[in-house]
Order: sequence, then structure tokens, then C-alpha cells
Amino acid sequence: MQKVSNEYRESMKSSLRERGYIMLSFGLVNQEAQAKARIEKGNFTRYSNTSNIFGKKTDDTIYATLEENFTKVDGSMFFLPRGTSAGGYYDTGLVSNNLISDGQFSLTINLNILPTDFRGITINFGENYPVNFDIVSDRGQKVEFRDNDREEFTTEEVFENTSKLTLVFYQMKNPKSRLRIYSIRFGYGLVYYNDSVMASSLESYVSPIGADIPQIDFTVTLKNYDKYFNVDNPRSAINFLETGQEMDIYYGYQLPESGEIEWIRGNHLLCSEWESDDYSATIRCQDVFRSMDTEYYKGMYNSAGKSYFDLAVEILREAGQTEYYIDPRLKHLYSKNPIPRVKCKEALQIIANACRCVLSQSRTGLIQIKSNFNPAATATSNGEAPYSTVGSVLNNDTKDEYATLATGYTVVDGGMFFLPRNVSGRKLNTGFVSSAQSDANGKFAVNPVLTVTQEAICMYYGIKLVFGNSLPSGIVVRTYNTGNLVEEYEVEEEIKKDMVILHNFDDFDTMKIEFTGTAEPYNRIVLNHFAFGDVTNFTMTKGDMTSSPKAIKQEVVKEVVVPCYSYQTGNPEESLVSEDVTVTAGEQMTFYMGAASYGYRVTLDEAASNVSIVASGNYYITVKFAVAGTFQFEVWGRRYKVVERYATVKLRERGKTVKWENPLISDMTMAQDLADWIADYYSAGIEYEYTTRGNPEIDVNDIVYQENEFRDNMKVTVYRATINFNQSFSGKITARRVEG
Repeated sequence: MQKVSNEYRESMKSSLRERGYIMLSFGLVNQEAQAKARIEKGNFTRYSNTSNIFGKKTDDTIYATLEENFTKVDGSMFFLPRGTSAGGYYDTGLVSNNLISDGQFSLTINLNILPTDFRGITINFGENYPVNFDIVSDRGQKVEFRDNDREEFTTEEVFENTSKLTLVFYQMKNPKSRLRIYSIRFGYGLVYYNDSVMASSLESYVSPIGADIPQIDFTVTLKNYDKYFNVDNPRSAINFLETGQEMDIYYGYQLPESGEIEWIRGNHLLCSEWESDDYSATIRCQDVFRSMDTEYYKGMYNSAGKSYFDLAVEILREAGQTEYYIDPRLKHLYSKNPIPRVKCKEALQIIANACRCVLSQSRTGLIQIKSNFNPAATATSNGEAPYSTVGSVLNNDTKDEYATLATGYTVVDGGMFFLPRNVSGRKLNTGFVSSAQSDANGKFAVNPVLTVTQEAICMYYGIKLVFGNSLPSGIVVRTYNTGNLVEEYEVEEEIKKDMVILHNFDDFDTMKIEFTGTAEPYNRIVLNHFAFGDVTNFTMTKGDMTSSPKAIKQEVVKEVVVPCYSYQTGNPEESLVSEDVTVTAGEQMTFYMGAASYGYRVTLDEAASNVSIVASGNYYITVKFAVAGTFQFEVWGRRYKVVERYATVKLRERGKTVKWENPLISDMTMAQDLADWIADYYSAGIEYEYTTRGNPEIDVNDIVYQENEFRDNMKVTVYRATINFNQSFSGKITARRVEG
């Protein structure tokens, strides 16, 4: 669930909504040039770094130097180290050695590709930008730019048949200063709003148990003004649109009182295909997993076990992914078994499922493997009243409250209890009640602190606090990772009796919630429930729906069976590959196995002297031939014997048996944990489908309350969500009941 303001939340629930908005931003980037381009040697400062110019570098790291109107004393710049820095310099981008006022300065960009066409170039110069400069291609095309007034310069100029560009600079905004370049992009950005968007649809899907690979699809139809997207138009943008180019989607909503537009990021996707006619252009985008079709075949059995974290990193690197989040809990979970021969995205799905995680893509485009359950936790405090039970705050049951003489606390509706004369051993089911009581100003001498410690390091987006009849006036949340402070977050939201705080709490194992005062004087902190992870403050009411929910009762599951696989040696040697090959001396070939194998040896015409093994795994072998000609080539080896044991969870007496096969499970404890997790999913077996008024803030895998006339506060997991925009929002939800 995306964080939104109270004004947004209340207005979206009203019978008459305000206006909705959409904003699309995508760049026409020549991706091959972007990946291979390099700055040729030039007259740069010793602390320049040209290697990251073509990446996602920002201008937030700058060394202070004595240039005209340049150095700031507000803490935003760094001092240069004396002499050559032994530890290296910060990445401050490209910096010319001489002042531009001392003479024109030029630099050359080598695209390192065959001559190509690209449209536009975007350069981030920072706040001291060049005013007059030229761009010259190696084909003699020269484009002059005069009186530039932009820090991030962009042009739509088409550069044809180009393999090198030379940039010549004559004058800077601050005359006696150096040139600085933080990033260069071969292309330019297009931005479209309501007036250009005819219709769009964003559909997201994720399986709560990793049964399938997550999927996001976005389609937008744009007005084709002046035939801008016609493929036959030589200046058409569509001629420079490439598969895999990035698109950012934002949804906006006009707040009723201020008229301000509150924007929510929709997603960060990759363009896949497009089409156009004289009136409209349709662009389709998809998630990052759709491009991860490379087969992973390097799986290896490891008798000592290899962490699932390391396995996931291997897969992501093989797929060319450099930015991702993997739950640190996976560093302490191990598998002996080899990853089977599957596509990289399927291998990630297998890893996530084995560790009871969800594989997904964040709205910023980040690949994530996150735990989809809460690890065991304990709650303690720095002082509680005699009738307090701090450990019970982690249980979501109804708590009892004792009447006290605190200001405005006691109610006489029969919902409170009198304290017994001797509390010891006789207290009811209470939550946390602080021993400290606030003074006349609602302040404590020592602030009460609730400490929640997890058995594993996790990250969460949101915590839930349910208070008793007394509310705190301020809350500070601190998180720690193995004793080190991760973050200190002061809650700014209005404190309510039942409140959810939506905030990204990065990897931590300990959370301390400090209460800095009470809303009423002479009160204690009374907290009945605390939770993180599966928290929600959103209710999908009948007023949010535009159709009656269709309930789907799935086939009853009797039991869940999860095999645990043990790889054993001992099979006799056999011929795994046998074929005629025609090779040259020094040639290398790779052969792939259908089943996990080991103990390879190779022969060429029944001799081993003219062929050698270069590399191998349980599913492949790479060999090198020392002679040329046509030969009978064979690979000899042994196949693993795979023995199965079963972890079983029984749900009911009748129904079908679900056998959940994950080839990486090599430990019976993990098999049993996975079986319990899968069984919890199948215990409900009821799904709902309905159309809605559209809520851009809802994410797939969100848990929300869904209005139901037979079940109060019914929780469901949204696993498929569609948000449509046609000058207003509409949507569709598919959700699964959480509790059976």
C-alpha cells in the first residue's frame, strides 16, 4: 500500500471524487550506445571519474574549489584530500583541468559501436552549466548551442551515422570556472499528461506463495498529434523507440480543499512493443522479469550447502541485473541441491518459494525477494505496571483493561474491570501498560519504550499500533540491525486508537518504540496490540466496488505434501553424450545434460589425449579439442540418485492432495516450514473478483479489509490488480481470503 495523505484517503472514499491525472515519462535512449560509450583521454582533473558518466550518476557529490561563484559553505560540498588520495576520490563525474575562460575545452565520446543514428542527447552539467558550446560528429555534422540556460541540457537533434562525438565548450555560466558533467544520456525524455493520453491500463499480478512468476503489463494509447508517432515520418519518435526502454508511470489526484495534485508512482516498466495510425499510438510495457529468459545451467550440488542468498545473487548476475533487494534471512538458509536447468526468472521463483518469500518488482523497478511471513518475535519494555502483560501485545486478540483514576481514562459502560486487591497471579488478558505515568503536562520523567526483537533480520513497510483508552502524544521508532542503529523515525501521522504507520523500515532485527508523552495528563501508555508486516488500514467497502463481488470456492485441499530431495552418488558410469563432431584445433564446445550428473571424463575416438574439460557443472560440460577433423566424441559420467522424503500437513479429511515440488529443498526443517506455509494459503480456498472505482495506492500482495455482510473485518490478499485511466480511475481486483 502506497503512503497517501489523509485528505487523499478521505476524498477517494467520498461519493463524488475529484479529478484524476496521469503522467507518463519515457526516454528515447540508444541503449547500445549508452552501454558501450566511453570518454576518451583528455585534460581532466586528478579527481575526475569518467567511467560512470553513462550510468545513473547524480550531481550530489562535489569537491569545493576556488572558482568564481562556485564554492558553498552550507555543508553540501567536500574538501579535496591533500595530494593523491590513497583511498581514492569520491565520484564527482567529469571535471576539466583548466578553467574554460583560459581557452576552449573539448572532449570526445567514443560510442564503441558501428555508426548508428540516435535522436537527442541529454547532459547533466549541474548548476554551473556551459552557455555556449558545439557538438560535432565524426561525420562532420556540427550543431551549435548558444545561450543555454539549463542545468540538464537536452536536444531533439538527430545524429546520423555516428560513432564518435566531440563536445567543444567556449563559455560557462560562471566565466572563471571548470566544466563539470555528471551524466550523459543518448536520447531525450518524453512526458505526456491527460491531454495526450486517450486511455491506459496497468495490470499487476503476484502469487503470495510464489506459484508463478510475477507479471506487470501496461498499455497506453496516445493521441498522434501531427503524426509524431508515424513510422514513415522521418522525425517520428517511434523510429528511435527501442525494446527495453524505460517508462515511468505516475497517477495523480486533485485534493478537494487546496486543489493540489497528489502524485503516486504507478510503476517503472520496460517498453516491449508499439503501433500507430494517423490518429493514435499504442505503447505496451512490461516488467523486468519478462526479459530474463536466459537459461541458467550452472547448478552444482554442494555437500556443505550454499546459502539461498548466494544462489540468488548468482542468478541475478547471470541475468545482468545489478540492482535488487534480497531478504538477508536467506544468508542463513542453505540448500545442497543444484539449481535445475531453467530460465533465470524461474530460478529466482524457485529460490523465493523455498524460503517462503515473494518474488516481485517494486514500483521503482527494483527486483525484490522478501519474506512473506513474520518471523518469531518477543516484546519487552523498560517498565510496566503490575497488571501489564507486555508479551501479549504481539497477539491480535481482544484485550482487557482495568479502570484507573487517570484523566479521562475510565469509562462506565461495563467494558472495564476493577483491579483486584492483590494483582499477582490474578491479572486478566491485558496488553502493555507502562509503569511510568505522565505529569500535568503529559510528559514522562523517563519515556516508556517497547522493544520488539525478531529472530531474523527483515524489512517491513508499515507497523500497526492498537491503543487502549489512553493515547500517546508522540511516538519515535528506532530500528537496529545487530545492535547498530538503522533509522530513527518520528511519527508525523495523527495518532489514533487504531493506527497504521506506513513507512519503509529497512533491514532490522530490533525495533524500539518510544512514547514521548500522553494526550491527556496523568496517564499511562496502554498498548493492546503491535504488529508489522501484514498490517492494513484500508477497507474495500461496497461503496468502493462497482460490481458485486464474485466469490469463487476452490477445490478443497485435504493435505499438502512437500518433498525433501537428497542427492546420492553410486550409480554406475554411463555414456551421457555420444555424437560425431567436426572441430578445429583449439575449438571449445559446450554440451548440456538432461539430469544432474557428475564425475565426467571425455574421449575422442575412444582416446582422451586430444580433448580436455575446460569447465563443468551438474548440467553442462565445456570441452576443448586439441586436433582438427571429424571424430566420435563421448562424455562419460554418473547421474545422481535422487531420494525423496515428505513433509505433510493435513488440513481436513476429504479433498485433493497438493504435492508441492521445489527441487532446492534439501532440509526437512525447511520442507516442513514450506508445507505449513503452503497449507496456510490453501486453508481458506476462497477468492473474490470485482470491479472498483480504482485505487492507484493499492499494491499486489497487499492485505486489506473487505466489506462482507457475514464476516466482520474480513482480511484478503490482493494478488491481481488493474488500474485503468480514461480521464478518471477505474479498476479490478482479484483477492484471496487470508483466514479460513
